[in-house]
Amino acid sequence: MVHKRTVTQSLAAVAVAGLWLWGVPTVSWGVDKAEEEFVSLFDGKTLNGWHLMNGAKFVVEDGVIKHHEGHGWLRSDKKYGDFLLHLEFRFMKPKQDSGVFLRAGIEGKDWPDQKYEVQVENTRRMAMIFNCKNDLNVELTQKALKPDGEWNEYDIKIVGPRIEVRLNGELVSTTDTADALKLGYLGLQAEDGVHEYRNLRLKDLSK
Repeated sequence: MVHKRTVTQSLAAVAVAGLWLWGVPTVSWGVDKAEEEFVSLFDGKTLNGWHLMNGAKFVVEDGVIKHHEGHGWLRSDKKYGDFLLHLEFRFMKPKQDSGVFLRAGIEGKDWPDQKYEVQVENTRRMAMIFNCKNDLNVELTQKALKPDGEWNEYDIKIVGPRIEVRLNGELVSTTDTADALKLGYLGLQAEDGVHEYRNLRLKDLSK
């Protein structure tokens, strides 16, 4: 009698050998390891690890961070210098204004006086980087941006003076002049826009 386990192992060995002959990688440990280096910044239930600043009215509902009205911003608990940030967002109405703050300070009336900002706005200003010289591909940005109500993805990389912004996988905005601020908080801007956010994850690239 041939045990099922022995048969399964034999079939697995044949499959691996076949993949090896075709030059196909047989393990994805590198991808898994890279993914493990990301830290979740949102638990899907609360604003733990975040602070409502200057009267901001962000709330958590249905597993997402929502903003409906008012000014202010949502600040991370920790400061970060060099990192890769992933987040998903969607616009619930046309022409909604918000932003992602990088290396932000605390001082400021509505928003931090010192920060870099990646614009989150469903207009031609989408993905613009504020407070430094910016190379924005407007045409590619508008092509990559999904319709209102659908989820978009930002992957924002900041290392030293360089910032790269990818919208739904497309590199749409860059700068090499973010050299004035070295360390600061992450933030989500509230500027009367109706937005939703989820899947905020960060990979620390600081040396």
